[in-house]
Amino acid sequence: MRSIVHNGIDLSEWCSAEIVEKVALPVVPDTMVVPGRAGALLVSGRMPPRLARVRLFMDAGFGPGTNGLADIRHGVYSALCSTSGGTLRLPDEPELEYRDVVCTDAGSWSSLLEDGKGEVSFTLLDPLAYGRERTEAGTAFEIGGSWPTWPTFELTAVAGSAVQVSSGDVFVRVEHAFAGGEVVGIDCEGEGVTIDGVDARAYVTPASDFFSLSTGSCKLSFTGCSSHTSSFYERRL
Repeated sequence: MRSIVHNGIDLSEWCSAEIVEKVALPVVPDTMVVPGRAGALLVSGRMPPRLARVRLFMDAGFGPGTNGLADIRHGVYSALCSTSGGTLRLPDEPELEYRDVVCTDAGSWSSLLEDGKGEVSFTLLDPLAYGRERTEAGTAFEIGGSWPTWPTFELTAVAGSAVQVSSGDVFVRVEHAFAGGEVVGIDCEGEGVTIDGVDARAYVTPASDFFSLSTGSCKLSFTGCSSHTSSFYERRL
């Protein structure tokens, strides 16, 4: 992979790319003043959007001529202009993808000839990088990455009154008159539940808590189902 991939469009056809800078993630602290205490008390912190700067080198691999170079530039402009945000893959980490990305700044081409180059800046509104999706059918497995991930579950219910998935002391329980064979989908990030594709959030018990999975060893338990799968993306800072 010699260039960036933005919204599924690989710019390798027109340009090679070099990562200039991916700024380390600072933390924006939330604090409060405590009488008699020097400074301030840290209450919590949050991650702001991340900035990634990329240097693009015009590199078509052939002599495109004046009109061809103009077509290349307009192809790059079109590929990078997305007002609704999108995804980004960088050449130094091709297995990872950033989401909710917008190209927010761009310099000038150094030349409109074949040796032209220029810098663009992407704002990563979601600062975490996502690996490939994994699906596990067991109850114990390892989760890589360096940040908790939100799983989705698919359970095939047996005849009974409820299905449940648990991680330690937290769980999501769906109470319903199951005949057996219904497919129950649980989306922990979106806090959504479906039964055979139909919204079933009304059947989630009040004590339920949609949970994330931490990196490292993961152990889950399932009840009220004949089979189950757990899907997730490993996430990295």
